[in-house]
Amino acid sequence: MKDEPSRLRDLLGPLGQRLGMRDPARTGLVWARWVEIVGPGIAAHCRPSSLRDGVLRLRTDSPTWATEVGYLAEEISRKVNEIAREPLVTEVRVWVKPFDPEPDGGSRDRATKETPATSREPSSGDPLEALARARAAWARRSQRERS
Repeated sequence: MKDEPSRLRDLLGPLGQRLGMRDPARTGLVWARWVEIVGPGIAAHCRPSSLRDGVLRLRTDSPTWATEVGYLAEEISRKVNEIAREPLVTEVRVWVKPFDPEPDGGSRDRATKETPATSREPSSGDPLEALARARAAWARRSQRERS
């Protein structure tokens, strides 16, 4: 009798658990639906780099974006957990390192230029705009914590 090949999902489960992932398929949702989670403007400047033991590490292309994304950490965590339908992310950590070009030769910066001006997401890579949004997010967060 011929053995049937193993399903990739069955192989990834135990391997993912050894790497700190409860469910690799759900973890993959973060990468697969990243633009949906944060919007195209932020996705142009921020990417997930790892998710282990509930800690989602995000890589940004500048300190200004790291600050803004840091203020959005709770919202990002909430959206990821909503999409995963389980508490996949318990903490978000942000770090800075400029991006390499996309594998297809393109650049994530293109997504920023294609973002409509009416979008709530950043419409440019202007650090002053990002700083103003980060300050506003900080003020909202501080207000919620005082309430």
